[in-house]
Amino acid sequence: MDGREIELKLGMSPDDIALLSLSPPWSSEGEAPPPPRRLASIYFDTPDFTLAASGVSVRVRWTGDGLVQTVKVSGNGGAGLFDRPEWEQQLERPVPDPGHLRATGLAVFADDRLIGQLEPVFSTQVNRTIFRLGGIEHGWEVEAALDQGEVVAGSLSEPICEVELELVRGSPDRLFRLARQVLDTVPARPLSISKSERGVKLATGDTNRPVKARVPLIRPDLTAAAAFQTIARSCLDHLLVNERCLLATGDAEAIHQMRVALRRLRSAVRVFRTLVASPRLAEVKNDLRWLLERLGPARDAEVFLSDIIDPVVQDYPDDPGLTALRDYWRSDRDARLDAAVSAVRDRRFAALVLDLTAWVEAGDWLGAPGEPLRRKLEAPIGPFALRRLGKTTRRMLRQGGDSLSRLTPEERHAVRILCKQTRYTAEFFAALVPRKQMKVFLGELAEVQDALGHLNDIAVAAPKLAAGSNGSGRHARAAGLVSGWHTARQAGMLAEAERAWKRVRARDLPWSEE
Repeated sequence: MDGREIELKLGMSPDDIALLSLSPPWSSEGEAPPPPRRLASIYFDTPDFTLAASGVSVRVRWTGDGLVQTVKVSGNGGAGLFDRPEWEQQLERPVPDPGHLRATGLAVFADDRLIGQLEPVFSTQVNRTIFRLGGIEHGWEVEAALDQGEVVAGSLSEPICEVELELVRGSPDRLFRLARQVLDTVPARPLSISKSERGVKLATGDTNRPVKARVPLIRPDLTAAAAFQTIARSCLDHLLVNERCLLATGDAEAIHQMRVALRRLRSAVRVFRTLVASPRLAEVKNDLRWLLERLGPARDAEVFLSDIIDPVVQDYPDDPGLTALRDYWRSDRDARLDAAVSAVRDRRFAALVLDLTAWVEAGDWLGAPGEPLRRKLEAPIGPFALRRLGKTTRRMLRQGGDSLSRLTPEERHAVRILCKQTRYTAEFFAALVPRKQMKVFLGELAEVQDALGHLNDIAVAAPKLAAGSNGSGRHARAAGLVSGWHTARQAGMLAEAERAWKRVRARDLPWSEE
């Protein structure tokens, strides 16, 4: 049986999942939940995980009624929402059926050698309690599965404790309404990673590390609306995969990547602002601002410690004043990191991500069929993308002028912000432009941005060092040493930024707006 799966996943603790099973709308007062079903699944891939790299999973599951083979593709959706094709087939033996794999029409199964290399790579054992919510009389129906168990890869395992809300009929908006009911009942969090993806990470040892943003694939045949959703989903996924890392490890780099994800999403909203304007947009911007304000101090403190203090301590390892200064700012960094982790653990974070995802997938900006704005949203993305690329780039070039060295530090900082916005926009639409030219353009933009970023860090550090010395003689001397060490580097860094800027100005843009 072929079909399409649209579901939303939320993670929670075992105690909370038990409480949820006894709460409306899952159960009526005094009504016991239905008995759980035991599901045992084996996932197959090649030894080098070719299927996972292609965004495909193959699962054989024992349901108690027989064996079922399921093939899934990563599909669309993000930040807890999964919208993907799936193919199911009854089996007689617990091994993949090559004929059914080929019948999916997926390119990866056209290679018989690959099918012959499939082997078990991990498994899951889950107790699933299923609730049917809504019904034909309501105009919508959702299958809610409360799953508890574990994913196992060799000697490694991870617990599974999540709710899957799968749409049977009706609008995907219903999933978000139910998810908000869950959040109002118990502490829960949107999950952007499926059981199969968790298993692959466990089997490959690729777990709980900070992840950089991936460039979204924007095809020329996409509508403007679909392009915005594709970009926004990639930003939200980037946010949540690093949230998972942050809560598991406390790694400060995960905060940096979460901040990048939010800034990329904010840039996407800015790029598409004429198309996504809606009553809800102001609230979306406020949500992004709130979270950035919680993550920003931790990231700034980490940069100050690693890029401003630590290099000087490395040059003068025996200076007790510098060591004391580093200890002071390390304590400051740790406190701000703890505050950021607390904000991410807060229910407001989970609700914010869920609301952002609902707005991206089914928000008021989509309008109604036949409206003038809807026609613009349904237009091909190409012309709109190239116009926005050109406008953003021209604004950056005007701000920087002929020479960065003639600008004040504040003006150079403004160029840096515009450079970042231009780079994000170019990355969003990179697939619409010849790859080689765009790669060079993006590389040169990154050089300018990095050089100006270092200069801005030095400019911001001076008053911060002065304030942090707190009148202490030893701290004041060490702060002066740090400030002088970085001041001596400014001329060379400005020259580096100037050279990179000249290359950007001299290069023909890799696209045409005609």
